[in-house]
Amino acid sequence: MYDVVVIGAGFTGVAAAALLSEKHNTLVIEKDSFIGGRAATRTPGEWEWADVDNYHVDFGHHVFPPDNYIEFVIRKTNADRYVDIKLVKRPLFYRFGKFHTPPIGIIEQLRAYPFIPLKSKLKINKFLGYVKKVPFDEVMQKWAYKPLRALYDYFDFDEYGRELFTDGFAAGYQTITDVERNSAGDFILCMKAYLKGIKKYKTPLFAAEGGIGKIAEAFVRVTEEKGGKVLLRKTVKEIVVQNGEAKGVVLDNGDTFDAKNILFTAPAYFLLNLMPENEMPTEFKGKLEKAKEEATTLFLIMGGATRPLLDKPVGTWILIPKTEVKRVDSYYLVYEVDRELKQAPEGRYYVSFAAMPSKDDLKDKNNLIERMIEDMSPIFPNFNFDKDFEWRSSCYFPIVDGLGRTIEWYHERRLGPETPIKNLYIAGDSAQELSSGVDGCVSSAIFAVEKIIATKLLDLSQFYKV
Repeated sequence: MYDVVVIGAGFTGVAAAALLSEKHNTLVIEKDSFIGGRAATRTPGEWEWADVDNYHVDFGHHVFPPDNYIEFVIRKTNADRYVDIKLVKRPLFYRFGKFHTPPIGIIEQLRAYPFIPLKSKLKINKFLGYVKKVPFDEVMQKWAYKPLRALYDYFDFDEYGRELFTDGFAAGYQTITDVERNSAGDFILCMKAYLKGIKKYKTPLFAAEGGIGKIAEAFVRVTEEKGGKVLLRKTVKEIVVQNGEAKGVVLDNGDTFDAKNILFTAPAYFLLNLMPENEMPTEFKGKLEKAKEEATTLFLIMGGATRPLLDKPVGTWILIPKTEVKRVDSYYLVYEVDRELKQAPEGRYYVSFAAMPSKDDLKDKNNLIERMIEDMSPIFPNFNFDKDFEWRSSCYFPIVDGLGRTIEWYHERRLGPETPIKNLYIAGDSAQELSSGVDGCVSSAIFAVEKIIATKLLDLSQFYKV
């Protein structure tokens, strides 16, 4: 009998296990042969992108806000003993043919983004002052379920301010850039995370040497040294539910594990195939079916290059608004991995170009790749997309495998962490979370663990103070 069986060894599952295993007998079950899920680090050969084994690359492209949820779990579990955390340079915003660094102090704010009028910059500065001071409870009560457009209207942003925050900060933190559907509260909390990182580290981004999957592997080491178990290449066939209460799991090889609690960290709608239909409450089933329709994806061109994107290595994210491109109706996220992260061989660079194309765009992958390259070539004129890659591939990247980060599905409107099934909890990017991306998944792990152990780990009012 385990205190907790965690299904899934992605970042959500292993972060939860590292926290739980301190005082609870914990088992993690993972169907794949590797740790980290959709944020793992492997070679291109292992990802089946190219016959290359001397790069160590993340699925998708990931960096994290420092002094936020992932860092909290790393510090609380002492996982930093097993991973070398590295700060990443401030991201860049490309506009009017130039690369702009986001400012830190008031003087930089006034000098930054020369294309923005002074009057607009003063409004932006007023907004940033509000973000610093506004309490967490006020954010949730006043802004959580209002659209981003309402926030822009409230602070009277002009077109420059709206673009900067939508195709810059919202693109980088929230990914979705629909001002009628993006949560204004979510945006404010993401901005708080940005400002916390700037205040503590002078940058809003961090990663891990060797790839971000090293963080997930560090959480596993913590779990195992505390007596927890991690089983790879094991698939859960059924969650045993009797009279509305979760009792354990059955694997596809017939093995069974009894558990006092079960934490499900895969996409929540997978539960539809893992539970007896007569034990699935009708309303809960409906939410899971709806969640299955709400996936959000990026399309990436990525590869190993013989030269950096610009004359000198960039080593960070570059956010490119729709107004700077013509061939694909999307913002772009471009990432050149810093050489200090040691994910590429000496003298080589790992780069990726991500867009959020339409469903029609995705029907012809080769044509989409051509148009993305046409968009990027004028921005990086010294980079030859035909000659400067020593290997290149592309992939669909499921950012949110179940629920988009929209007003309709924000925080308390999302699934979990508790379910109508007693002792069954869910966490991950389709369950209740704050923050964004993998950091959001780890926030979800924290909220689920708090419910399982009936103890608060975080005071959010203090956590979100800048």
